[in-house]
Amino acid sequence: MKCIVCGSTNVSEAFVLKNGPRYAQKLLSAQDEKGGGHYDVTLYKCPDCGMVQIDPAGLEHDEYFEDYLMSRSCTELYVQYDTELAETLQAKYGIAGKTIVEIGCGDGFFGELLIQRGARVSAVEPSATACALAEKRGVKCYNTFLDENITGQVSERFDGFVTKQVMDLVKDPNTFLASLGKILKPGAWGLIDVPSWTKTLLDKRYYDVLPDRVGYYTAKTLVEVMERNNFHVTEVFHGAEGEYVGAYVVYEGEKDGLLKGFKHEFETFNREFGALMESYRKAGKKVAAWGAGAKGVTIFSFAGMDSGSIAYVVDKDNFKWNKYLPGSRLKVVAPDTVAEQPVDAMIITGVMFYKEITRQLVRDYGFSGDIILLSPMPHVLPQDELKRLLAS
Repeated sequence: MKCIVCGSTNVSEAFVLKNGPRYAQKLLSAQDEKGGGHYDVTLYKCPDCGMVQIDPAGLEHDEYFEDYLMSRSCTELYVQYDTELAETLQAKYGIAGKTIVEIGCGDGFFGELLIQRGARVSAVEPSATACALAEKRGVKCYNTFLDENITGQVSERFDGFVTKQVMDLVKDPNTFLASLGKILKPGAWGLIDVPSWTKTLLDKRYYDVLPDRVGYYTAKTLVEVMERNNFHVTEVFHGAEGEYVGAYVVYEGEKDGLLKGFKHEFETFNREFGALMESYRKAGKKVAAWGAGAKGVTIFSFAGMDSGSIAYVVDKDNFKWNKYLPGSRLKVVAPDTVAEQPVDAMIITGVMFYKEITRQLVRDYGFSGDIILLSPMPHVLPQDELKRLLAS
């Protein structure tokens, strides 16, 4: 037996819980229905990556999922949790008008929350019963399994994805995630959550060891399997009072996709930054910068800036005044220099602080020139955005 995350064969038995039910999340239609007997649950642990799992060879999940259904809108905690996730997706990614695929949509409750926020939602769902309910909520359903053949049934490429409490039931999460990548656009964002093994251990909840749950994930092993499959984890969270561990991710599109793009974007950034500075020079206009921190030091050095391009660098830290940036050798001056030596444009190097710095420049120092931001590429802050910022 192999670890379902890292493929190691160095797995060993952790413990056995005897006389469990054959299924825990699917109820029987009759007392004598197949799957109604007992089942000894053996958990194994991988010492290499830390994954805890059962042996997937003994499962019959295809049959299991074909008519499985769980409604997520029956309890206040689920509704609150899902609503908070939908609002977070809206705030993080601006989902209005975006195409989102949900893997394992159930009755479509979460998909409907996304639709209410302007998203166009499809789902890959093996249960025909679930598909019928989800489509009534406006979710376009593909009644199939997510596997290596998914592109034969789903030709779309999505802007984002959601999969909630699904991957813990999957025998091979690496194939699952690789198949998911086939229907995503490079750079697609996503949300994934699974039941938290950490919560189970801390609360000593033996009843959370389910015979139909293949993987028992912690934050560590969830990140491990996502990163192995070209999903860059941007944030890990615990939700629903710690019941679930989840992650927000970005799909790289290929192995090391973000890394490969980084070098190209670096060259593009320097080229566009240089062209912008040259346009001010040709127009006889002066440019300065605000922020002598590490970001400013590296940006100006990498881009080949010098005193011929940038007149001075302002910083509020008086310990930096009258010193020079390594690489570019630009002089650091006090904020009053903005009024004493006026310039036509000001570069803000501290991306995360640009709103407060812009307000200070205009309100405290009377600056009326262009504000230049450096993310994601060098550009002048549009006047309508500047007006909204100053009014807030």
